[in-house]
Amino acid sequence: MLLDRTIKELIVRQALVDVHREHMSDSYVSGAIIEMSYSYLYLRRFDDEGRYDGLSVLRKDDITRLAWSGREREAITRLIRRSGQLPERPKIELDSFPTVIRTLNAHFGHAVLFTEELDSELAAAGEVEEMDEETVVLRLYGPKESLDRPYSLLHLSDVTRVEADTAHLRNLIALHEKPALKAETS
Repeated sequence: MLLDRTIKELIVRQALVDVHREHMSDSYVSGAIIEMSYSYLYLRRFDDEGRYDGLSVLRKDDITRLAWSGREREAITRLIRRSGQLPERPKIELDSFPTVIRTLNAHFGHAVLFTEELDSELAAAGEVEEMDEETVVLRLYGPKESLDRPYSLLHLSDVTRVEADTAHLRNLIALHEKPALKAETS
């Protein structure tokens, strides 16, 4: 299959790739593909400045298009190489989203679950409290505005992508771990 052969070549080249899934989202996932299985793609993500931005696992069947090479991606690749050492990534068995979620949660203490078929912007980021083969309960990291820690139960069949260790979430977790700021009075 051409898709699998192309992905294998991109893994060997460690090429920066934009993975498009137009029926899921207008945005794309950009990174270097680490590994693939029959059903999943595992990427190390980078931002436009070549900074590491976490890990992502997505369903291979959702891919509508791959884009690689070109001047912009080559420039970002140079920035990535210049930045030096990348964080260690966990070895993940790419057999199911429950396995991926358990592994990322065990390694990083959190996971971000996207349910893009329901809402392209919907993501739940938090610590896995409990999980069976059908559902997962997360203790969420609420937004900066509230720093709330609610619980959420999601159906695993709705999950389309799993991420961990993103810059946004690392910053959000740091805010949750700090005591609340008191307003200064004069």
